[in-house]
Amino acid sequence: MPDTLPTFAGAELHLHVSGAVAASLVPWWINWLRFTSPEVVVNVSVSTHATRFVSTDAVRALANGEVWLDEWEQDALPHSWRDGRTGRSECIIVFPASLDTIMRLAQGRADSPALMMMQLTELPVIIADVSPASNAVIDHWRTLLLQRPNVVFAPAVDTPRADDRSTTQSGFNLPGALALANERLARPAGRA
Repeated sequence: MPDTLPTFAGAELHLHVSGAVAASLVPWWINWLRFTSPEVVVNVSVSTHATRFVSTDAVRALANGEVWLDEWEQDALPHSWRDGRTGRSECIIVFPASLDTIMRLAQGRADSPALMMMQLTELPVIIADVSPASNAVIDHWRTLLLQRPNVVFAPAVDTPRADDRSTTQSGFNLPGALALANERLARPAGRA
């Protein structure tokens, strides 16, 4: 691990929280991000499935940007998702990215505001995946997503398994995702 952890080089980002047990740790990571980069605006969308593990109220108390439940019927749904972003976000980090979310994105599905936003956007999209396994089908959907020039996966790190005392590789790595976002932001306009 590097001596210093990366901070976000831009001014505003968007986190999309999907339904995985790792979503329960997102408030801690938002707090860390706000502490290490207090000037950065953090916008957050929370999938309905993620609310089994984290509440929008908890996220709203910690984030300093727009926070919304990823449902079409929400009164607080910002209009800017139609432009492929919330607020003035410069990148989107799916944190954590469940296997279901990865597959839906790869299939081009847009059945929620956040998925529609990610299908429309030209912003960098960093996927912090928490897939419980790897096989030919999962690898197929990951490979398909990587054909999009603005999509990358956060580097995997060792993480404890939720069901026992062993470890596994996981992309649930906000510092790694931020480093990739910074690389993407540093590229000249028009180059993904």
